[in-house]
Amino acid sequence: MKRTLFLFSHQLHPRYLEHAQIQKGSDEIIFVDSDDQWTRYRFHQQRILLHLSAMQHAVNQLKKDGHRVELKRANTLVDALKPYPNLIAFQPTNHYEKTWLKALKIATLYDDPLFLIQEKEWPTLLPEKKSWKLDPLYRQFRQRFSILMADNQPLGGQYSFDQDNRQPPKKGLTFTPALWFSKDATTRTIETDIHSRFNDHPGETDSFAYPVTRHEALAALTHFLSHRLETFGTYQDAMLADQPWMSHSLISSSLNLGLLSPQEILDATMTEYHKGRVPLAATEGFVRQILGWREYVRGIYLVLGANYLSVNAFAHDRPLPTFFYDGDTKMQCLQTTIKETIDHAYNHHIQRLMILSNYANLTEVKPQLVNAWFNEMYIDSSEWVVAANVLGMGLHADGGKMATKPYISSGAYIHKMSDYCDRCEYQVTLKTGEKACPFNSLYWHYLATHQAHFKTNPRMAMMFNVLAKMPVSEQQALIKQAKTYLT
Repeated sequence: MKRTLFLFSHQLHPRYLEHAQIQKGSDEIIFVDSDDQWTRYRFHQQRILLHLSAMQHAVNQLKKDGHRVELKRANTLVDALKPYPNLIAFQPTNHYEKTWLKALKIATLYDDPLFLIQEKEWPTLLPEKKSWKLDPLYRQFRQRFSILMADNQPLGGQYSFDQDNRQPPKKGLTFTPALWFSKDATTRTIETDIHSRFNDHPGETDSFAYPVTRHEALAALTHFLSHRLETFGTYQDAMLADQPWMSHSLISSSLNLGLLSPQEILDATMTEYHKGRVPLAATEGFVRQILGWREYVRGIYLVLGANYLSVNAFAHDRPLPTFFYDGDTKMQCLQTTIKETIDHAYNHHIQRLMILSNYANLTEVKPQLVNAWFNEMYIDSSEWVVAANVLGMGLHADGGKMATKPYISSGAYIHKMSDYCDRCEYQVTLKTGEKACPFNSLYWHYLATHQAHFKTNPRMAMMFNVLAKMPVSEQQALIKQAKTYLT
């Protein structure tokens, strides 16, 4: 009996076919290129190119391997799949994709085999009436999967090596370049189509060089582990204006597409570590991202449901600045970071958190606008990835559900962790005046505005003590300065 397996563009790993026990002779596989998948958010052109190219390459490879495969084009995904009455599919994480599948007759719906923690586990792991923190879950996952463990104890005697990681950049710091890939004929053909279909979407595709096949993704992973992981941990939070990639892995897009699985990433990382090629601190910092943070933000998205997308604990309602789409601002940190996003659909996590989200939070931008922008602009975006990262950690818009304190800072942190301030028109040491760094007064304005909300938060006590001891005239001057940026 013929079975029809539908796969999303982010379900490209061989494990999906293995799990569904697809037979080459009798079963068929369906992929869909539908407009609603690429316009759910106004996705960056490079993100659309990545998904369509990776999907087409997967179709080509599956046909070469002897599978019966079809790639259908349609206005909507549901329209494309209606002719198939008994589909087999895998449960997607994104709520809107689940809604699409509910509109179809799905004979068999499998759990996603590419996550380390299954969807049904999360309500127990994140109980409704308890506070949530990553660290205890991360420790539990380390033990469960025996990652960086010996006799049920963490290697090095501790679960976190943050004190060795997250250092500011040194002068003259350089890294082994990342591995990039040229566009082949398939990608170039799709690129031309995208310019026609999605010419009103942000970004450009000239610099596109991300992996679009499993072979390329595996090569990128091997290159990172062999040449870049060693320096990843120490400088994972550092920012340099002329080095957008630093020593980051750049494999998140491949992981979120299913070109790589988290288990094989962890296995390869452990092999590299046990051969003595990378230090423990760098290895642990990378493992924390794959085994800890990625699974955690998915769990939050699943447990809190679609309503999480509407959280706005502080009732922020200002528009997103227009310079988020062109980088036309005098603030060097924002200008550099946004132009990198436009050019490459990429920034690393500290740029996203402590430059972009920090600024949007301090300037009281409506969280849903920021969330939409992050979904639009990044090569590795997916709604389940973005939600907790932006609404929870970046903006604290959920009131502290997934992070115990807001990740906000003045210009001092940015100056410490980057070289942006060295070439900025504003002066990071000034709090008020025409040349003052806007982050400085905005930071104190945020604290003054939200004192009532945070007054019992022990992690905020030190800064509120500083605010309380500040002369009233200085507080008033800072508030007045901040309001010049909030008009």
